[in-house]
Amino acid sequence: MNPCALVDYRWTARVSAAVAVAILAGPAGAKAQRDGPADKRPAFEVASVKLAAPDAVRTPTLPPPASPSRLHIPSMTLATLIYGAYGGGGLNTSMRVTGGPDWVNRTAFAIEGVANGRPTLREFRLMLQTLLEDRFALKVHTEMSTVDMLTLVTAPSDGTLGPKVKPWSGTCPSVMPLLYLQAPRRPLVNGPPPEADDRAVVECPTGYRAGGILVDGATMQTVAQVLSLPPARALLGTIVDDQTGLSGRYTMELDYPFPQQSPANSAAPADFGLPSLFTAVQEQWGLRLVKGKGPFRLVVVESAQMPTPD
Repeated sequence: MNPCALVDYRWTARVSAAVAVAILAGPAGAKAQRDGPADKRPAFEVASVKLAAPDAVRTPTLPPPASPSRLHIPSMTLATLIYGAYGGGGLNTSMRVTGGPDWVNRTAFAIEGVANGRPTLREFRLMLQTLLEDRFALKVHTEMSTVDMLTLVTAPSDGTLGPKVKPWSGTCPSVMPLLYLQAPRRPLVNGPPPEADDRAVVECPTGYRAGGILVDGATMQTVAQVLSLPPARALLGTIVDDQTGLSGRYTMELDYPFPQQSPANSAAPADFGLPSLFTAVQEQWGLRLVKGKGPFRLVVVESAQMPTPD
């Protein structure tokens, strides 16, 4: 993580990226649905839940599996675990978790889960749902709605993308780039994506860098989610939904001096001589950000209990 960024964005460390972008409370017209019973989902063969060590670093998103059959989470609150378990596998920027006792957002836990075989990332998330319902007596329901937000769409009539966009090569860099606010990704492996249906998870390190954004081995769904994180959202004023219709994975860079602090609803950085973020996205990526509507998920915690010690 960029040391300067660590200072400038320390306010994001207290909450997950998903919590930070959840700006809509109680969206109108929401449709509630109760998640299916845990016995219809896969479960870990062996699992451990403990209070996190005081010096363990909290993570805002689910880490990649520690091995093909093992999920290791050193420190995460129940609220953040719910984002990872019940979200779509990415940054979950169009989602909010609400309700439950106060400790849901304060107390951090260490979780270890071992499964048979080589579960997909989606199966790991389903196993985590089962574990949360078993060990925390967690009961939630989901409310889906359509709300106002920005939409990411293609700009030119022929669909040609900008100069800073190219199809993903299928390989990740040998040297890890220095990024912050990174998107969840699979363990670094080169080759075609093993899980074509898990489109919100990136293949290579993706996030904010000094002076811009780096997206690598990711779909446009991730691009929209990265633009929904605090540095860009402070300029755009709201979250972003992918409506490009593009299905590929891309390597993309955006050169843009995101301000250290910026008031919401500001369309340009502090130096007014620079282009707005809207303009930079169109010129460099060949994409447009336009007003529209998109899906929003509200996960309501009905009840939860502190887990019994292992």
